[in-house]
Amino acid sequence: MWRLPIAWWLAVAGITAAIVSVRAPGEAEVRAVIRATAFTSAIPFVLTFAASSARRLWPSDATRRLLANRRYLGLSVAASHFWHLVAIVTYVRFYATTPVNSLTLAFGGAGFVFLALMAATSTNAAQRALGPWWTRLHKTGVWVLWLDFIFTYMGAATASMFHAVMTVAFAAVALLRLSAAVAARAR
Repeated sequence: MWRLPIAWWLAVAGITAAIVSVRAPGEAEVRAVIRATAFTSAIPFVLTFAASSARRLWPSDATRRLLANRRYLGLSVAASHFWHLVAIVTYVRFYATTPVNSLTLAFGGAGFVFLALMAATSTNAAQRALGPWWTRLHKTGVWVLWLDFIFTYMGAATASMFHAVMTVAFAAVALLRLSAAVAARAR
């Protein structure tokens, strides 16, 4: 299934190239790439974030396959977010008129660092080598990324139906994880 993150990386590269392939790409195109790559990262992230909880609450062949492919979905998030980072750096370097908000820099930067660490340790060998630290890294990392996503979409939820829907989707997967944890403790 390593083909999935590679294909996702290539697909997002194609989307990015299509957006910036206008005669004179500028700030509007870079902003469009940032928005598009946030969404192409959000799709596999929601599936990755929900996989184990969905399997625990609704055991089926579909949730078994989802859980079995969680690693590759997570690597697809990293593949897409590579292009997201390229677009953000391009925007900050060439078009930003004010410095990046320190809170955005701290939380967004933490999200990129955690995502890179999780991608780098998404092998069986890394899992064995890190032992319980692997689980701590990945559990902390997915929640940091979840916070980045939900706060990003929440910021414009009252002005944009798309952002409102994405906010609800991220809130729903968090509730799914919490419900699965409560159900597991009840057993």
